[in-house]
Amino acid sequence: MDFKILTDEDAMGQMTFDPAEDIMNNVFLSLMVKRGSWFQNPEFGSRLHLLQRAKNTEKTAALAEEYCKEALRWLIDTGRATRIDVHTQRDRTQDLHRLKFIVEVTVANGRQVTFERFVEVV
Repeated sequence: MDFKILTDEDAMGQMTFDPAEDIMNNVFLSLMVKRGSWFQNPEFGSRLHLLQRAKNTEKTAALAEEYCKEALRWLIDTGRATRIDVHTQRDRTQDLHRLKFIVEVTVANGRQVTFERFVEVV
């Protein structure tokens, strides 16, 4: 049994003793673990950490989408998900250094899981 990992802004990444009800844990870990740092599988994780020194441009937004899809591809390959949609938003009016990505994963049973996160960029 997997324990639920909290993904809200106040308690990001904290583990609870509640059972995990969906694949949100898989989505969270796939995106937040640096690619190559997982000891059991060097291909696990994402390259989103590489964007911390990137400028907030359309190219960086496109890279964020690519990195998210790359990190979550294993969910489709293993049959746990049927579709992954990634959208990015550059909100330059409020904060020039934030890039928001929204990931929508359609689980094999038809339910949809949404994960939103900001990436700090230069």
